[in-house]
Amino acid sequence: MAYEWTADPGMVVMAGTVWGVTTLVSLLTVALAYLRPSYPGWRCWAVGHAAIVLGMLVSALRTPETQTVSILLGNGLVMTGSAVFLLAFHRFGRRPPTRPQVLRQALVIAGTLVTLAALTVLGDQFTARFVLVCGYLGAVHVALTRLIVQLVHAEPALRTAYLLNMGVLVLAAMLTVPRTVLLATGHGEAMAFALNGPNVLMYLGVTLLSVGGTFAFWILHADRRRHEVQSLQGELWRQAQHDPLTALLNRRGLWSAFSAWEAGPATRVATLLVCDINEFKRINDTRGHAAGDECLRQLSAALRAVAQPEDVAGRWGGDEFVLLLTGSEAAVEAQVSTLTTQLAGEALGCTVSVGRTLVRAGEALEDAVARADRAMYASKANHPARAPSWQERTLTHERPRGREGIPS
Repeated sequence: MAYEWTADPGMVVMAGTVWGVTTLVSLLTVALAYLRPSYPGWRCWAVGHAAIVLGMLVSALRTPETQTVSILLGNGLVMTGSAVFLLAFHRFGRRPPTRPQVLRQALVIAGTLVTLAALTVLGDQFTARFVLVCGYLGAVHVALTRLIVQLVHAEPALRTAYLLNMGVLVLAAMLTVPRTVLLATGHGEAMAFALNGPNVLMYLGVTLLSVGGTFAFWILHADRRRHEVQSLQGELWRQAQHDPLTALLNRRGLWSAFSAWEAGPATRVATLLVCDINEFKRINDTRGHAAGDECLRQLSAALRAVAQPEDVAGRWGGDEFVLLLTGSEAAVEAQVSTLTTQLAGEALGCTVSVGRTLVRAGEALEDAVARADRAMYASKANHPARAPSWQERTLTHERPRGREGIPS
């Protein structure tokens, strides 16, 4: 026999306030999800939220005449909304469920509703119905918690946002525990609609899930967007500062790195090497541009192998490369010796002229490069015959005039 309950005025006010707030949040969320779509999962969250709010409202507004319909429709919407919540996190985490998994979830909901109908028609067993629905919702909650833990490990950059969502879900579930225990222990349907502590906590949990859950899920989307923008900015900066063929710094990158180096003590002195591939145009014309590109890549690899973390290596333009050695005099000489060995190998497939000069903080990089250029072209002039071997490689060191080897 259906329970005929008399509405408590306080309960009506509290329930009406909660449903008003959650309905407003639901409408706004659905509107935003479809008018301003975001990452996958946002629309699922909006639809799941609306289903849960509507389902709980239908369940609460039952009458003896509509009890069976209210129980089946209300609980069906709540269970479906919970499953769609789980789907929302699956889609946002780029782990969409397979079609068989979705079908299995639908069959579980359908089977639960059939069981609810039987428990309602054959004796109106309120406690059994309540335990059955709570069991399904608890299973979904456990699956959702496990999924969020997996997503935290998969996307560490979104760790805080994922944990915020988990915190909201766990706290909302904990607020429903007193009412769950009360009704699952057979205290009857009358307690489900009375103004008491467990029901107040339950409605507080519903409000938290509606408002806080939507806000937390929105933060999750905002954090991913911010992270992707930061990654994109980093990639654009890298592309703007690096040569795409050799992956060394380009001229803009060299200026930035040189500025960072000279920001140190004003007395800092470094050695600048300018390397130029001999007869690079002839290589392109006779052996093809692919061979010329390979020479550029091999030379850049040799410079990268010699450079220390605090040194600066880059492509100044064309077939001309720059290497700024910032270590001690002994370390620089060791690096120059290593570079001599590297450039004398057969893998490069071409010969290289190198000019060398000293540079200190405060000097224009272009002036130092021009000075090393003159030394490098002097090397070319001293050895006009260029065969593809390293026996004729010359390392010229132009020593600038003035104090500390720098023009005053």
